[in-house]
Amino acid sequence: MNRKLAILFLMLAASITSYSQSAAGTGKIAPFQIRLTNGQQFTSSQLAAGPVVLIYFSPDCDHCQDFTKDMIKNYNVIANKQVVMVTFQAMDMLKPFVTQYRLGSYPNIKVGTEGTSYLVQRYYQIRSFPYIAIYDKKGNLVKTFEGEQPHAEIFKAIKQI
Repeated sequence: MNRKLAILFLMLAASITSYSQSAAGTGKIAPFQIRLTNGQQFTSSQLAAGPVVLIYFSPDCDHCQDFTKDMIKNYNVIANKQVVMVTFQAMDMLKPFVTQYRLGSYPNIKVGTEGTSYLVQRYYQIRSFPYIAIYDKKGNLVKTFEGEQPHAEIFKAIKQI
C-alpha cells in the first residue's frame, strides 16, 4: 500500500512540475482568476482582444508603489491597453492601495487579488515584485520585467505593442 501511494505521489509531483514549466513556456497569459475590490470576479477569459499588461505586485512593496505612481503619471502609455494588476495580498491591503492611486477611475485597469491560490505567481515563477508581462494584440508574450527596473524601459516596451 505504501509503495502504491509513493508511486502515485511521484506521478502527481511530476505532472505538476511539467505543467508549471510548460505553462510559462507557452507565451500566453496566465489563466488568472482574481477578485476585484468591488467583489466581482475577473478572469483571463474576460479580456478583450488587444494588448495586455499584466502586473503582479504587492500593495506594500515600495517598488510597486513607485511604478504605480509613474504608470498613472504616464497614463497615455497605457490608455489604450488592458492593464491587469494582480496580488496575492488580502482585500484589506488591496483596497487602500486602489484608493490611494485612484485606480478605480481608470476603466482599462483591473486590480484584484488571486488570494492564496498563487496560480499567477507560480505560472510566471515570480521571485520579486513588481513583475510585468507585456502581451501584444494577438495575445503573445512580448517582454517581461521583474523587480526594480527602469520605468522608462518598461514604458518604451509598452508603447511598442
